[in-house]
Amino acid sequence: MSKLGGWEIDVKVNEFPQKIATAIAELPETHLGCEYEAFAYLGQQVVNGVNHAVMAEQTITTGVDTKNVVILKFNEKPEGVTCYNIESVVEGGGRLGGTHIDVQTEIPEDAKAIFESAMAYFVGSNVKPFAFLGTKVVNGTEYKYAAEVSPITQNPVKHVSIVTINSLTKDVKFETVL
Repeated sequence: MSKLGGWEIDVKVNEFPQKIATAIAELPETHLGCEYEAFAYLGQQVVNGVNHAVMAEQTITTGVDTKNVVILKFNEKPEGVTCYNIESVVEGGGRLGGTHIDVQTEIPEDAKAIFESAMAYFVGSNVKPFAFLGTKVVNGTEYKYAAEVSPITQNPVKHVSIVTINSLTKDVKFETVL
């Protein structure tokens, strides 16, 4: 269990509390110019009500369509649920050097093989990918995953990280996002 006020990570793919699912469905009405496809419930924290975190694919529909991966944070109180923060964790882009967002909760075989090969000798944490996010061509191809990371310690505190693996060099980068 996390410290008081900390996030309790409990990743569930395509499964959301009913009030949060309703709030996600209402986002296009309050956040014009964007559409959201939520794919993972990440967890909650108790601070001024109950806060919930959800990972979603965001499509910006004004101008040139752009896809990003974002974390939506909702606050639930007896009077209702409000979205209080939208944080971009992987920015997409169709231009050279941009990340091609292609969210899949069933990780494709080629992406799974890259992940397993790069992580074969990784020690210190259990790293469990729950979504493939996309690729970026930079000195090889960078594969991006969303993963639940749990340190191998007596009282582990789980995190959600974006894991980037270069297919050519097998370099692995972690960016904790929650």
